[in-house]
Amino acid sequence: MAKYTTEELLEAFKEMTLVELTEFKKAFEDEFDVTAAAPVA
Repeated sequence: MAKYTTEELLEAFKEMTLVELTEFKKAFEDEFDVTAAAPVA
């Protein structure tokens, strides 16, 4: 079971600066070997 709900995560993201969000995005991509880039058609 997840420790945090979607709502709790969104509230946490609202508190973060753009720099912190950018660092989080990079860490998430590295951890799960994914990219948040939009697909190009």
